Amino acid sequence: MPVSCIPGERALDLRIRCAGDVVEWQELLNGTQLVSIEGASEDGAWTLSGGFSWNIGLREGAAEGDVTLSRGDDEMFASLTSADVTDTSDAPEGDHAFRLDYDIDGGAGAFDGATGRIEASGAFTRATFAGEWRVHVDAAS
Repeated sequence: MPVSCIPGERALDLRIRCAGDVVEWQELLNGTQLVSIEGASEDGAWTLSGGFSWNIGLREGAAEGDVTLSRGDDEMFASLTSADVTDTSDAPEGDHAFRLDYDIDGGAGAFDGATGRIEASGAFTRATFAGEWRVHVDAAS
């Protein structure tokens, strides 16, 4: 099914389950954690790359990051607006749960000039991640 965001069309909602690798994890002296991830959807149609940060001492708060979701020649870019990361294990390399919110701020192909939002949730370790990205692309104006 081709993706379409032609002006005048209705909004587009997608649920994309992705899994992959944590390709980088940095721990800064101020308690900030930075994670970079790369993966693909279960069916291989979508790829995901991005990163997010959070501060160990804050449950919610200022975070930075972005995500790119790609399918063929179509890409959407989004900037992180909030991150809630929870350590779900007492082990030093334990699992973490995440809830991430993004604003879509453009794209390429069918998503050129796209706006909307993405809500992501899932879990990750220092090696891998898995989650669901719920994408809402606004109707084109």
